Amino acid sequence: MYSTSFEYDSAYVPSAPVATIQVRSKSAVELVALLDSGADGTMIPIDVLGQIGARYQETRYMRGVTGVRQTADLYLITVQIGPHKITGIRATAVSVGSEAILGRDVLNHLIVTLNGLANVTEIAY
Repeated sequence: MYSTSFEYDSAYVPSAPVATIQVRSKSAVELVALLDSGADGTMIPIDVLGQIGARYQETRYMRGVTGVRQTADLYLITVQIGPHKITGIRATAVSVGSEAILGRDVLNHLIVTLNGLANVTEIAY
């Protein structure tokens, strides 16, 4: 088993667990994503999805934390953390400048340890 560690992002109050990932399709982009075990799915800014040539899958409805129903476009991507690739992820496109969020569709493929006292996340695969 292999693992990778990431420092929490102190720009959030309180500090939040993040990971440096690669988002892949026809090409790849590296970005920092917030780890959100409360999110069903992964969300990636639409400009990043365009940059990597992600393939549009469908438009669905989703409800965010406010409970308001809205449409969401889904794109097929691969998420890579270290050497570990998770394929077949249907990421929700979010607006340009939004933060990337890794939801349970990705996190459920990993062992994620949040060490809040040390402000470190360890991801094993």
